[in-house]
Amino acid sequence: MIGYISGKVQGIIGNKVIVKLTDGLGYLVYVNEAYRFMVNEYVELFILHIQREDSVDLYGFKDQKDREWVEKLLKVSGVGPKMAANIIYQMGWENLSESIKLMDSSTIQQVKGLGLKTVKKILLELKGSEVDITENTIKNAESKTISNFTETLSNLGYKRSQIVNVITRLKSDKLWDESNLMEMVKLGLKYMSKA
Repeated sequence: MIGYISGKVQGIIGNKVIVKLTDGLGYLVYVNEAYRFMVNEYVELFILHIQREDSVDLYGFKDQKDREWVEKLLKVSGVGPKMAANIIYQMGWENLSESIKLMDSSTIQQVKGLGLKTVKKILLELKGSEVDITENTIKNAESKTISNFTETLSNLGYKRSQIVNVITRLKSDKLWDESNLMEMVKLGLKYMSKA
């Protein structure tokens, strides 16, 4: 089961891209056309792998939460992989979650190819799956900053254990600020020099 791939865009065919991995293997992946990928662009995609008797389809998402919400949509009767991916590609998980929370059928119904009957099923069957957007947005921002911080310091030659230790110390000293990566890197380097 493929869950994540990264590599260069080798080709673009409609709403699919061929992602070439470093080992030379290339995967054909459905993506959101709004991503506007370019040939030779480096991409990282969270993958929903759908295998049937006669086909294997890969759907790619920039955000892991988008992928998770497609899986939730697949539990709704009458919603298949293409439709589920299309809903997320057009709305994004945050807008969908908010629409379900508000029982807002008109917003979801704006997705091309989605009828009112299916929209009602989505609202009824996924009510309770919605999340507090503010809380999740903060968590997402923080995890991205931690990821970028870790990558930056790793590229400078520091070990993962050292980086985790610095993040912990910055947080315990109440200096961690996920909105300012560059400042965190500067502080992190100061902490490393004291270690």
